[in-house]
Amino acid sequence: MGIQQGLPELNFGADLSNLIKTLIEFIKNKTWISGILLGLLGWFPYIIAVSMIGIVLVQPLTSLGLVIYVICAIKILNEKINIIELIAVILLTFAPIFLALAKISEIYINLVKFQISFFLFLSIMLIISITCFILSRKKKQDNFLNGILITFSGAILYSLGTIFTNILTQAIIDAEINIISWFGWTEILFGIFFFDFYHFWVFFGFWGMISCYIIGLIFYQSGFQKVKSLYVYLIINSVALIAPIIAGLFIFNQIFSNYIFFVIGIILIIFSTIFLTKFQAEMEDVE
Repeated sequence: MGIQQGLPELNFGADLSNLIKTLIEFIKNKTWISGILLGLLGWFPYIIAVSMIGIVLVQPLTSLGLVIYVICAIKILNEKINIIELIAVILLTFAPIFLALAKISEIYINLVKFQISFFLFLSIMLIISITCFILSRKKKQDNFLNGILITFSGAILYSLGTIFTNILTQAIIDAEINIISWFGWTEILFGIFFFDFYHFWVFFGFWGMISCYIIGLIFYQSGFQKVKSLYVYLIINSVALIAPIIAGLFIFNQIFSNYIFFVIGIILIIFSTIFLTKFQAEMEDVE
């Protein structure tokens, strides 16, 4: 996607000044920056949803964006879909019903008790991401393999961004921060200087979220430049779905009254996402 839209190729082997110049070219690209700004607009309802029901439910539900993508492609671009893709759209539309029937527990993160499991999970994910990034820089390797590795690295970091979002929302509640005031945002941006346990987690959650989202975005953008978009979307959508669910269940201790409905809903989402990702990738290649 990157090169096809006139974007310069990201080269992490270059010196820092050249890398910064490349990133500036990305920012100057109207199409690319428009997508980023739209994503920022979507972040506000996203963080509200996370604070209400947690990432175990919110993250799977974000897959519904693929349904909107397909509808727009049909209505605006007059694209045709096959029977399997139509079934995938229908199943993905009904998946939230099963998730609702699972009856998730009320979301609450104990920021004191969750620390050991969180830092263990964070360490494992960062080690995998850093390893993938280092291996992707080997010049003797096939460009395809490098692209897959850098995409995995970016997808893992991006999924960590969603996990930090969940932590941030709980920390804001516990610190009793008013996010619609200037002072509230001062507390978020500079929370570490308030020398308070909950403000520390607000600070850590916010900057962890921002860092993981930005670096993850840059990394998997590089993946678009090395391999077909189909592989990139499959990796991103899979990791973005699985990692937050694992975190929600084993770190944030979200539970369900009926796991069968939850499993059915997740299976429907995974099946639908795989086939609609193929459609999404084909659309990107056409563009």
